[in-house]
Amino acid sequence: MAGVERRRKWPHEARIAIIAEALEPGAVVSHVARRHDINPSQLFGWLKQYRAKAMAPRAARPDVVDLPPFAAAMLDVTTIANAEAPPGLSPPPAFSPPEVTSIEISIGSATVRIRGAADAKTLALVLRALKALA
Repeated sequence: MAGVERRRKWPHEARIAIIAEALEPGAVVSHVARRHDINPSQLFGWLKQYRAKAMAPRAARPDVVDLPPFAAAMLDVTTIANAEAPPGLSPPPAFSPPEVTSIEISIGSATVRIRGAADAKTLALVLRALKALA
């Protein structure tokens, strides 16, 4: 490096344009910084500085309550199934609850009923226990 390196003065509008480019969806801050010939840490600093300035009015107003980023929703399937679809849209599919499976095993006087899904290990244990009782 030859000579004295000086700090550049970036106009406010230029900073805003670079920050806006860095905030675009899919943008990589380091790539944006290199494209504008600035150090990535400087751009990260600008982002932090402008975020702090943007949040300052909210911090100064404690009476303003932020809403949660999502709201709870309840879905009434029977209402949807009975609703008429707007023109051009197909009606929603009819709701049918999933079938509950059950297994009944009888050996001698002992009977075991299993509701719901059961894996092979569970069934093998039940059969061994029933055989031991019979």
